[in-house]
Amino acid sequence: MKIYNADLHIHSPHSIGVSKSLSLDTMVETCRKKGLNILGTGDVLQPDWLKYLEQKLEMNSDGAYSYKDIYFILQSEIEDQESVHEVVFFESFDTVRKIQKKLAPYSKNILDQWGGRPRVNLSPAELVDIISEEGVLIGPAHAFTPFKAIFRQNKFKTLEECYQDANKKVSFIELGLSANSDLADRLECLKNVTFLSNSDAHSQDPRSLGREFNKFDIDNPSFEEILLAIKRKENRRIILNVGLHPKLGKYYNMFCNKCRRRILFKKSKKNIQNVFNQYSITEDFIIIFTNNPQAAKIQYINQVAKNKMVCPACKEEIGKDYKVKLGVSERIDVISTNEKPVHPDHRPNYINAVPLIDIIRSLKKIKSTTSKSVLNEYNKIIDELGTEFEILIDLPLDKIDNFDKNIGSIIKAFRNNEIEYTPGGGGTYGQIKLEL
Repeated sequence: MKIYNADLHIHSPHSIGVSKSLSLDTMVETCRKKGLNILGTGDVLQPDWLKYLEQKLEMNSDGAYSYKDIYFILQSEIEDQESVHEVVFFESFDTVRKIQKKLAPYSKNILDQWGGRPRVNLSPAELVDIISEEGVLIGPAHAFTPFKAIFRQNKFKTLEECYQDANKKVSFIELGLSANSDLADRLECLKNVTFLSNSDAHSQDPRSLGREFNKFDIDNPSFEEILLAIKRKENRRIILNVGLHPKLGKYYNMFCNKCRRRILFKKSKKNIQNVFNQYSITEDFIIIFTNNPQAAKIQYINQVAKNKMVCPACKEEIGKDYKVKLGVSERIDVISTNEKPVHPDHRPNYINAVPLIDIIRSLKKIKSTTSKSVLNEYNKIIDELGTEFEILIDLPLDKIDNFDKNIGSIIKAFRNNEIEYTPGGGGTYGQIKLEL
């Protein structure tokens, strides 16, 4: 058995909002820097991307597809009629074409130029039933995000509620950037389900591709071995999930659905009678002052869950009642069956990682995610010390300190779970707070 680092959900230039320079070559370059061995192809149902992949990928003797020294799993994302996004893995190009043919009657865009993430007019249960006949693997994508996800606000609370009798054919969920195992394992319905941590990358940028990944303990990097590991059979398994600390994700914290300001609570020194009547408004936040922030937050979340909470900033600035929306953490508070996580025996550890790019940006006090100076520093560290995953997780701290003590101190802090965060929400990523 061997260990493979795998990011199994990405996209292609045939999905809206994806870098036009994303290709197998640019993906392979980033995989080498990150330490990835296996990558999802993204958007394999889209005809042009499918043709491109068929021309480029080679089948190895062990049944795995590869390009240069990186292995690939045929993968796509599908949106069903409930606007739940599903990640799908295919064994072969023949299987992909069979699924294309089966789904085409239910989809207006599956064969279009921008059909990278096709919309299919089938219920979640119908979709799972139809495509699982071909031996594919399917599960909900970014399961807790406030948009296009199975557990989003005012949608499903359990897998059974969503998939009905097809529930047993769903063997994994993808956690998404704003969730981790501690959050997801508060739901009893997920105790037998494998968790995947994937990037959902829209570019080959190292801050996007591989920002979340899984460590597979398998015999070879083929679809069959991935299937066995996800189903936890024949000693194949995932031994580690690695992803952004949930507070660094774009949807961890509740937010106004219009202005996208995040809602925070702060203890007040004054005696406040109405817990939601005293607040300040900044460019990014609405800060509510209260005598008991924890109790006030619980009460506020309950009102947001009932669609009864209006954004005070929008009320003041444009005179309209736009509703506050739950973030990932608050939605889990509402639907959870356990106050604290209950990890089943099969659940691997989860590392709440901070991307190396973000560490460099924070040290340099640079907001831009595309800064050339940050990328140059990133490449310099990789050239000197090894892959990003090795640096973040395995490399002895003294070696990192010898290269840069500030970077070493942050990596030590995140390994010890000592970093503080400004939580993300409303489509804005969270940030780390530095105290060097």
